[in-house]
Amino acid sequence: MVKNPRKRWLILTQYYSPEIGAPQIRLRCLANELREHGIDLEVLTALPNYPKGEIFPGYPTTKFSIREEIDGVPVRRVWIYPGSGKSPLIRLLNYLSFTLTALIAALFGPRPDVMFVESQPLSLGIVGLCMKWIRGVPYIYHVPDLQIDVARQMGFIKSEAFLRLALNLENLFLKKSWKVSTVTHRFIRHFEERGLPRTQITFLPNGADTRFLCPRPPCPELLDRWKLREKMVFVYVGTHAYYHGLDTLIHAANLLQDHKDLVFLMIGNGPERPRIIQLAKDLQLTNVVFGQSPYEEMARLYSISYASIATLRDLDVANQMRLSKVFPSLSCGVPVIYAGLGEASDVIRDNHCGMTVDPENPEKLAAAIEQLASDRAGRDSMGRAGRQLVEVDYSWKVIVTRWIQELGILQQ
Repeated sequence: MVKNPRKRWLILTQYYSPEIGAPQIRLRCLANELREHGIDLEVLTALPNYPKGEIFPGYPTTKFSIREEIDGVPVRRVWIYPGSGKSPLIRLLNYLSFTLTALIAALFGPRPDVMFVESQPLSLGIVGLCMKWIRGVPYIYHVPDLQIDVARQMGFIKSEAFLRLALNLENLFLKKSWKVSTVTHRFIRHFEERGLPRTQITFLPNGADTRFLCPRPPCPELLDRWKLREKMVFVYVGTHAYYHGLDTLIHAANLLQDHKDLVFLMIGNGPERPRIIQLAKDLQLTNVVFGQSPYEEMARLYSISYASIATLRDLDVANQMRLSKVFPSLSCGVPVIYAGLGEASDVIRDNHCGMTVDPENPEKLAAAIEQLASDRAGRDSMGRAGRQLVEVDYSWKVIVTRWIQELGILQQ
């Protein structure tokens, strides 16, 4: 039994705003909603450096820790070895340096009543475990991705000994937690099959801030920024990672070059972005635009979009995911064309808020884009259905309220 679970929480994450990315947005929304429920909390995170591996301007590079506030939430930032790219050694130094400084900050900082541990990278589970053993702090272990399975299936880690070590560590972090939270029903079944009791697992899916992300008139400033006036914009927003299979989108764009009114806007960053940009250049595509846009512009970004596109590779682990990029689009009344399998595909198809096609099939994706482009009434109907779905089931307010009820602390 956890004493005073509502009194004081510590959220531990390597990634947080002002960095751009799905974890940063999700955890910022989670922190804000927990405060709305009267939970006193602090975020312990790294100096912002993702995705370029450079400390953001305005943040010190030599101090052990600094404090600031974001949306009124106290944030403590500790030193990290900034690094990115495909070098395993650099990434390992990046992960382990933050794990060490976060462990020191947590052990010698004010004692929380509950700790929420974002499990990416895996090593952060060490901090939760030490806080439990040394300071008696129960922790919630949040698993947004099956990162070990991803590493194995995509060949990122080839050493079976290292993979077994990682899996054993993860099992330890899971079993010693007060609760495990995760983002899809298939992930829940995955952890049950690994021996966790269902009562220990809670459901914290991805969602959207419906107050901020809502339908708006098209933003002239963004149309002019990317020279998109008189164009029908299909947007991809989010991380450019290997498992997204963005080659499918680029090859679909190649098939649609004769449709001069269609343009594909690629927003985001990630390890695959340079290769995807080069692929578009090699194909001499004139209908693909690469840009950047902060989270604060997201509602305006979707205001200029006819539809959004999400893609996944046809991998077992990818098919268990529910991509977070789906819900901001739906919240803004913009339908989603989803090229992939899994729960996100089920959500879109069952609620008539977009179109779904097989993964890694540019021809089928191009056909779906053509079909939606020629059906404005159908597009608008899907957009309204998506907005209604998010308001009822996938707003952060609804999600977090249900989650803390599942934790059993709402009434306390």
